[in-house]
Amino acid sequence: MAAGLDAAPTTTHFDVPTVASPITDARLQGALDYWRRQSDGKAMARRADIDPTDIPKLLPHVMLVEVLASSRYRYRYRLIGTENAEAHGMNATGRYLDEVLPGPEYKAHVLGLYDECVRSRRALYSECLFISPQLRAPERHTKVLFLPLSENGETVNQVFVVQVFFYIDPAMRQRHFIEARPFTEIAHVLL
Repeated sequence: MAAGLDAAPTTTHFDVPTVASPITDARLQGALDYWRRQSDGKAMARRADIDPTDIPKLLPHVMLVEVLASSRYRYRYRLIGTENAEAHGMNATGRYLDEVLPGPEYKAHVLGLYDECVRSRRALYSECLFISPQLRAPERHTKVLFLPLSENGETVNQVFVVQVFFYIDPAMRQRHFIEARPFTEIAHVLL
């Protein structure tokens, strides 16, 4: 008999690589962790599971968006945090997203992100770079996390959104949603 065939079988242990989170912003990672805790083993958290007193540092970056189902989804801002209101150039609470998002390409992109989150019933992370048409260089960077909420565990009726902005060109802070700008999505991950 060949050596080793008589030997006792050995078990080989493989280290399974850990997949790194695509989320590099601590606020967004904290929001995802909070939503997962509040989901408590369910597919999605309920709106009642999200307590603003638990997440005071996130509140300026939060948007709560109502999902209106008909033949096609439509979305309405129910709450907009102060940082997002400033970035939008207005407080759009109570308004429909399709009425306030600038430019047909960006509007279609954002509504598509909401549709994907709602249809998949999963968290969705996206990052975009907005490009200066004059300089042909990035002028602002957004990172956004879409977290579905459901009262019945099946149908998404609200989306808990956390969005942060980074301004490469400080002048763009006051113009974010006033003008439609060219953009490139640089990250898109269903979580």
